[in-house]
Amino acid sequence: MGALPQENQSSWTADLYAEIGAMLAAHGLEPSPAHYELIHCYLTAGDAQLVTAIDDTIRQYGTLTPAMAATIAAQRRGELSPVELERMADDAQRRLQAIAAIADRSGRDARDYGDALARNVSALEIGPKSDALVSLMDLTRAMIDKTRSAGEELRRVSDEVMTLRSCLAEARKTAETDALTGLPNRRALDMKMRLAFEAARDQGSPLSLAICDIDAFKAVNDQHGHQLGDKVIKFMAGALARNAPESLYIARYGGEEFVMLFEGMTAQQAADYIDVIRAEIAAREFKVAETGRPIGRLTFSAGVAALEGRKGPTATLKLADAALYRAKRDGRNCVRVAE
Repeated sequence: MGALPQENQSSWTADLYAEIGAMLAAHGLEPSPAHYELIHCYLTAGDAQLVTAIDDTIRQYGTLTPAMAATIAAQRRGELSPVELERMADDAQRRLQAIAAIADRSGRDARDYGDALARNVSALEIGPKSDALVSLMDLTRAMIDKTRSAGEELRRVSDEVMTLRSCLAEARKTAETDALTGLPNRRALDMKMRLAFEAARDQGSPLSLAICDIDAFKAVNDQHGHQLGDKVIKFMAGALARNAPESLYIARYGGEEFVMLFEGMTAQQAADYIDVIRAEIAAREFKVAETGRPIGRLTFSAGVAALEGRKGPTATLKLADAALYRAKRDGRNCVRVAE
């Protein structure tokens, strides 16, 4: 398709600006670069999954809050920035403050009603009954209206909080998941290691971890391209996680490295477990599915260390890393236990 005439292109751009602004205003989204980019992609249909996600969100909840927008943007990129997390936390805080304000206002209204009711009951005892009764009826009607209004407002804000909780849960999952492999990422691993190490120390049970690194991965990227390199990483993630027991936690540590956390297993038991997987993968010959071009063998090396004495996660990771370095030095395609 040829280029639009200058006047038509200018008109189209102006219309798009207006549509973006109108949608931001309609959903109470501040005109930030992140929101602008999200709505721009939505209105220009540049990302079908994004369009579906936004349409489904608006259809389900009737709006697109900053928290929802941040979650959708995070899912689209496979990550969640600290700024977006802060925005979502602020959104949650505002809604919680709104609930507290409604409760406080309802409490004041109830106290005022009680005081007025007491005064009018006294008036019934000493003054004209008709005037006091009318006043009581007016007070009661006003209180009913206030209670109904507060209840509706509380339900609305509560629904928003429930939606936000769902968005936050999804955002947390996104923030702790590696987009390529679907495994937990380094952030999630750090949290899991702290909890596992504390539990192992409290219970006196063994705990080991391993760092696995794909051998000669740079050569795979250089010879076959990064797309195939990504497929190799995904394959290795699946191979390590396949048929894994519940006590085994696997995360992508970064690049072509994975960390395996073995609860209730000694370092040698963990090494034996990994070595079986290593041997199975090393025995296979791989080809590019689309072209049949041979890739050759895919192998990985691993270093294993156990929690001992007063060592924490960081020190144990360093021991496992040193063992991994020894495995590489010993010719790769092998598993070594920290000395």
